[in-house]
Amino acid sequence: MRRLFLSVFIVIVLSCGISASSLYLFDLDHPVYETMEALYLIEGKAAPLGSKPWSETDVRHLLEAVQPQSGTGRVLKEKIAGYLNESEGFTPFFSASFTPVFSVHVNNAYSSSFHSYDRDLLNEPFSSVVLGLEHGDNIAALMDFSLGFDFADANQYGYTERLDQYTSRYSDIFGSNIPYISDGRLSMNFPDRAYVSLGWDAMRFTIGRGRVSWGNGVLGNMIIGDTLPYHDYLSLSYTGSQNFSYQMLMSFFSHSANLQGRGDREPQTGLRFFLGHRFEMRFFDSRLMLTLNESIMYQSEEGYLDPRALNPLIFMHNFFIAGNANSLASLEVEYAPIRNLSIYLQFAVDDLAMPNEPQPGKDKGASSDGWGLMAGLRFTIPMENGDYLFGNAEAVYTSPFMYHRALDGVSRDLYYVSSNRYVVGNTVTAIARYLSFPFGSDAIAAIFRFGYDDIDLFRLAGNIFFMAHGVIDEKSVTDYYGEGKHLYPITPSTQNPFNPNESGVPEYSFSIGADGTVRIAPFFSVDAGLYATFTWNMDNVDSPCQADLRLSLGCTLEY
Repeated sequence: MRRLFLSVFIVIVLSCGISASSLYLFDLDHPVYETMEALYLIEGKAAPLGSKPWSETDVRHLLEAVQPQSGTGRVLKEKIAGYLNESEGFTPFFSASFTPVFSVHVNNAYSSSFHSYDRDLLNEPFSSVVLGLEHGDNIAALMDFSLGFDFADANQYGYTERLDQYTSRYSDIFGSNIPYISDGRLSMNFPDRAYVSLGWDAMRFTIGRGRVSWGNGVLGNMIIGDTLPYHDYLSLSYTGSQNFSYQMLMSFFSHSANLQGRGDREPQTGLRFFLGHRFEMRFFDSRLMLTLNESIMYQSEEGYLDPRALNPLIFMHNFFIAGNANSLASLEVEYAPIRNLSIYLQFAVDDLAMPNEPQPGKDKGASSDGWGLMAGLRFTIPMENGDYLFGNAEAVYTSPFMYHRALDGVSRDLYYVSSNRYVVGNTVTAIARYLSFPFGSDAIAAIFRFGYDDIDLFRLAGNIFFMAHGVIDEKSVTDYYGEGKHLYPITPSTQNPFNPNESGVPEYSFSIGADGTVRIAPFFSVDAGLYATFTWNMDNVDSPCQADLRLSLGCTLEY
């Protein structure tokens, strides 16, 4: 009874006002990110702060670093400043949104979202109510109540049944995220966004739940990207300098032993988390950005934590906890040679054999090297009245054993793959995805995007996407190299050398599509997306082309 009374009291108090906090975190769908990136490119700077989400303090510092020399730049800076709100003392805030979405596609045997780069509006929650509290630059707290459906790629685990793929969201030609008119399962596992953030000057400590992302790649970052519906995380950030920022991010997941065959009434055991450190540096008036990302996926079935894993200055952790963790590091470089254009590069290395260690293909006990490469360019061309053309071209290569730690045939627990855990009825549902590049290892992918943004009326973008993918994916298991074996598969692979049963042909996907948003009023917008997707050798089985055409329509009403 006391807990019920306290909960009702908090809801009543938090609903009494409308404001925002300097530590309020902008959701990754907020237009502040696209608008800030356009401002920086127009003014001849590399893309802005790569650790997301941003707080209002971060946005304020980013604006202070830019003194626009163009009319469009001044309009964009004024637009971004309008997203900031200042307040004093303890101030509650409240917001609500409704986003009904309808979707239709022509091939009900084809789940196109797994083979293309598109905006799947069906994953938007139907409704969300946000309650929060802030105190100047020192405290912010937020919790949302959302209502929607399980994601289309949810994996259902029964108490005794094997893993079953749940894809009924695409089994009908028509779909919707509105409760009771779709065949999807209603999910009320809220909140998907909740946090408490404490700040002192340029430092911020946050513990909560929400979406996170690093880097400025369009298809995804090599270390951690916006792939999961949410992370249960804590972070420590420093963003007080225009030339240097740092973030430590820890994201916690259920140990794999808690998924198969366990329900909500059984105890959670084991420890599994992502730990990453991001050092971002800027030179030459922010024209050049250099970033070092260092991270591990750590696990212990007994719940043991090695404190050495927390040290941010041990590069790849010297592999001294190789049995508990997969170490992964990357270097990001971005340079703006002229106004309106920047070029960028990422290089990542996973489980690299150092000198004097067993070498792949030569020594017994060696493990498989993994690495990835991303290269691209982005441009923004200003028009009149703050409007602008934008676009980018990007290509990605991930080697077959990227994100895979070899460990005596049980390496799946050490992959850069993890999950959000839900409970629906008597089953456990998990959204299992890569934490980084969304298509994972063994892939070659490329995308070209082009669009136009009228900052007051609409945003329209089109894209062309291509991917070649081999047989090694998030379900693959690697093992140690044997003595004398020369196993250097190339991307895309046709056989997993550690699993003779995992073989086939490369899968090729091509998609072309467009999506847009019309801003009818500050509180009302309409979204639409149309995508055509073609896949040859789907699921790495020699087969002719399968195709799908999907149209999504939705609107958002927010307060």
